[in-house]
Amino acid sequence: MTGMGKGMIYINGRNIGRYWMSYLSPLKRPTQSEYHIPRSYLKPTMNLIVIVEDEKGDPKDIEIVLVDRDTICGFISENHLPSVRLFEGKGGKLVALEKDLKPRVELECPSQKQIVAVEFASFGDPFGACGHYVEGNCTSPVARQVVEKFCLGKPSCDIPLDTPDLKNKNEACPEMKKTLAIQAKCAFKA
Repeated sequence: MTGMGKGMIYINGRNIGRYWMSYLSPLKRPTQSEYHIPRSYLKPTMNLIVIVEDEKGDPKDIEIVLVDRDTICGFISENHLPSVRLFEGKGGKLVALEKDLKPRVELECPSQKQIVAVEFASFGDPFGACGHYVEGNCTSPVARQVVEKFCLGKPSCDIPLDTPDLKNKNEACPEMKKTLAIQAKCAFKA
């Protein structure tokens, strides 16, 4: 909604909220520049968006972006610390809920779906973000095969970074702390 001033947004007659671009967060950015349109508000075709503008705005800067919830990603390095969700406080002490606190990539598809393809997998020095990962200069030649073995056909999976399948097959950069980046596709079972 950048470019707009202040007003309300309706999708097929249902209010999704007020926007106010001049109301800034502590980071000096508009607090309401992005909105989630629930899929339940949308029809298969002929959707109507009504924007009631209270201040002067420029609708040419409105952008609608579709989110693909069937693409899932994971990115973790050997330097990552365990998730805080793996600990709890007991008697004034922090206690691990699991024995294995080593880094791992955990992937999970939306309900009733399974992993049908591994679109990207790199173990070494990949970089980027989900949908835009790039292999680095040191990548295991078997990363995709290992991820497929752990994940294909399953609704969720986790790949420990210290799995021998990855560790023993990436001798090109033995001193480097490695990163595992994965992008996978989820779909309903065929």
